[in-house]
Amino acid sequence: MFSRKILFPVFAAATLAVATFPALAEPLACKGQGGAKELPYESMVPAGYDHDRFATQPRSLMFSYGAFVSSFETVEDHRADSPYKGIPKWVSYEMRALMGADGQPIHPQGAKRPVKWYELEATDFLWTEPRLKPGIDASYRGFAVLWNRGHMAARSHANRISWQEGCNTHTFVNALPQFADMNQGDWLALENYAVAAANKFGKVWTIAGPVFEPEREVDTIGKDGVTVPVAIPHALFKILVIERKGKVEARAFLFHQADEDQRGVYRKCAGTPQSKYDLTAYSTSLSALEKATGLKFLTRLSGDERSAVDAASSKEPWPIEGKFWDDRCGGDDDDDDV
Repeated sequence: MFSRKILFPVFAAATLAVATFPALAEPLACKGQGGAKELPYESMVPAGYDHDRFATQPRSLMFSYGAFVSSFETVEDHRADSPYKGIPKWVSYEMRALMGADGQPIHPQGAKRPVKWYELEATDFLWTEPRLKPGIDASYRGFAVLWNRGHMAARSHANRISWQEGCNTHTFVNALPQFADMNQGDWLALENYAVAAANKFGKVWTIAGPVFEPEREVDTIGKDGVTVPVAIPHALFKILVIERKGKVEARAFLFHQADEDQRGVYRKCAGTPQSKYDLTAYSTSLSALEKATGLKFLTRLSGDERSAVDAASSKEPWPIEGKFWDDRCGGDDDDDDV
């Protein structure tokens, strides 16, 4: 497990959050990566946070940072030609409410995205062949129009801890090739919803990752024989978990990837009001996701508790009042009464 000391203040109390995220006159920029391959800002999970609170299994090559926990493919997976080429198996993180004394959501300070994403020395087994360029960032070059470097732990969610942690999400143990229109549309709408849920319920845990269908070929991005091949999942899953009145609840979602000739299947968030997104269309159950991924979720719960959570996991998303929303797709919308 990899962790590093955090060098900036983190406040849990919402009343102190305003002081934590001052308005800065100059735009922020994530610093580049130099020297040894590591995240640009030193980081450890803030006190009181438990990103893998409910214990997803199995655990592979683990990374634990301020904003998320990631289970990445191992050297053994790589040698065995597993489908998880250059991508995480799952990413989990805790997100907390960020509300001001006036009862309004606080939008935290962010920074400009880094030009190049950050590489890690612990993943250099992916490019041990001398013919391959070192790193994963080069594999995405030329594919961004169709396949984004899709965050599993969202940068905007990490900004709620600090803008430095937002920068630190730009690493490939937290990303995979994601269909661009989905990443910038329906998936983003669900990320907006997760923020609103955190503001309402106090805490939300997100578990996200890839899905591969056994009978389908796995395509990759990258230049054959030149850059590291990175697998394109057939689908992505996301699970939101809350604790309410002493009981655990979850909602599970499955998003199928698309092909180039299917552009337009997903609507862009920038031009589509949040109210037009029907997240129920992606609802599934925890047990269905376990079958599809081979993972086990909420393993810290008893068998009876897991069964109860699973039974309700495919229901429609929890209703969230408008006062808890921060970002929404399409901006303000007269029809948007969520």
